[in-house]
Amino acid sequence: MRVFVVVFLVTALSGCGSPPAPTSTPVPDLATLPLPANIAGIPGPGAPSAMLEPHTPAGSVEIGVEQSFALGHCGLGSPIDFDGSLWDPSFGDDGSGGPLTEGQVGELSNQTATILVLVDSQTAELITPLGARIVLKRHAGPRAYYLCD
Repeated sequence: MRVFVVVFLVTALSGCGSPPAPTSTPVPDLATLPLPANIAGIPGPGAPSAMLEPHTPAGSVEIGVEQSFALGHCGLGSPIDFDGSLWDPSFGDDGSGGPLTEGQVGELSNQTATILVLVDSQTAELITPLGARIVLKRHAGPRAYYLCD
């Protein structure tokens, strides 16, 4: 019993006065697969579209903090107005590095409650209830959107 107490005390006290180990924030593993054209939501030249400007305040979102965000009824084709900018859907995956599932494509084509996280000043990640991960890139200025009914 004495040996146990001595070993315990030596072990417990050996960490006293030591500087804390350095910590670093891991860089998130972001999706890198291209989005299917039918859900990317970015009109090509000559497509019927409307130009919109952002309305949210710039600098209103802290990096790394999850925010609730509802996609509009046109899914990724709806404006994503977040932290003073509109955002372009760029890449996506099923949450495990694979292609989006049929259910996830459905979520991204319709009104869906999601989570948005500002990753850095130019990148955000959108996460759907079925686990799809969509990388968004900050768009400078107004942006074109399909006319959606």
